[in-house]
Amino acid sequence: MVFSDNILENRIKSDHTWWETKQIPFYTELNKRRYFTPFYGLIQQSALHRAVVLMGPRRIGKTVMMYQAIQDLLDSGIEPKKILYFSLDTPIFTNVSLDELIFRALTPNDESIEDCFIFFDEIQYLKNWEIHLKSLVDRNRRTKFIASGSAAAALRMKSIESGAGRFSDFFLPPLTFAEYIDLNGYNASLVKIEVDFGGPRRFYKTEDIEQFNRHFTDYINFGGFPEIALNKEEVKNPEQVIQKDITDKVIMKDLPGLFGIENTLELQQFFNVLAFRTGEILNYRNVSEETKTDNKTVKKYIEYLESAFLIKVLHRVDVTAERFKNITQFKVYLTNPSLFTGLFGKISESDERFPHLVETAVFAQYLHREHQYLRYASWNRNGKAGEVDLIQLSPNFRKAYRALEVKWSDSLKSDKLKHFMLKNSIQKGIITSKRTFNDSDDLLVVPNSIYAYVVGKNALDDQYGE
Repeated sequence: MVFSDNILENRIKSDHTWWETKQIPFYTELNKRRYFTPFYGLIQQSALHRAVVLMGPRRIGKTVMMYQAIQDLLDSGIEPKKILYFSLDTPIFTNVSLDELIFRALTPNDESIEDCFIFFDEIQYLKNWEIHLKSLVDRNRRTKFIASGSAAAALRMKSIESGAGRFSDFFLPPLTFAEYIDLNGYNASLVKIEVDFGGPRRFYKTEDIEQFNRHFTDYINFGGFPEIALNKEEVKNPEQVIQKDITDKVIMKDLPGLFGIENTLELQQFFNVLAFRTGEILNYRNVSEETKTDNKTVKKYIEYLESAFLIKVLHRVDVTAERFKNITQFKVYLTNPSLFTGLFGKISESDERFPHLVETAVFAQYLHREHQYLRYASWNRNGKAGEVDLIQLSPNFRKAYRALEVKWSDSLKSDKLKHFMLKNSIQKGIITSKRTFNDSDDLLVVPNSIYAYVVGKNALDDQYGE
């Protein structure tokens, strides 16, 4: 269906209230994530003639960051009618080209495209978006284009293929535990300390680990999504919000649109199985049997779910950190532990699945550090078997230099971890616990909640300043 010019222009005008008011209601009241400053820096950058492509899963604040950027542009004195925003999942924008949308926004205001800031939200709904965006960038050297999309891996793949030298990718992860604590003002009990890891390293302790663990449990259930995590009292039925607005839309709408999937029910059931087994070691044969799908389909569905940033596959190394030639075994993590809540309901510390969700939450803190080269170790040599939950490899993948065992307990065993450390000349390992904190020469024992906070906090401080 083709809509009239008047209908298109009226919708565009109603989406641009700041043309008259110079203000964006509601969004100015929301706290800015730590990622906002570097994202806005890319928007302001004029030396490189590139579009900014903001990527990440659904409902983690991409649209909010776009509107906050628009407000900052307005506050800096940019002419309001030089700032355009189009959400490409708007039904009447279907089959309307980017050029046409821009033309319909500029013409009534008698504005030119030069010196404009043009935002395209949910750009993956435009077929061959990367070709159209690249063309706009090439033809309009004095215009800044900013796009966002929810299917992160697919967007990255297409931006690399078609946008070489034209796109700057910016990845926005789910809310980290450090952001959850700091934005909610739960950090009063934290004390900054140092631990020895080949030299002093910034760390934290808490004066009330029981309360901090309760915050960690809340984060596991709802904390990955800013809209829920920062408005817990106002959001009713958060489980339904997560399920209907996130998992259902991704499975039923985003992925079928991107990959032409016809059997969405089978994909949903497949995702349910992987989500329930988050943090477990799996193999293709067992997954195939449990999901009643063949190996080829298993690999294809895993690729799709990774593209939508619902899961992350972790590959295996042996006791000497060497990769296996035949990949049959792997781990799958939900990229956000709160997805489990949307599928299976709120989880408590007493639930038998909770330790796996703890491990998932710890792993999730590393996702915004895209070059962490994480693996897990599993071996069975000469009758000796063992496993270490998270291994960090060097950039050339030839050496393990950090080893982490995740436990939701204070009865800890370190023999398998220390065996791996010995084999790989790692001087100090890490075991997470429920409450225990102890810093010895060769082992750091730290509560999961504290470790999750430290990973996110230090990464953000190192990248973007305190």
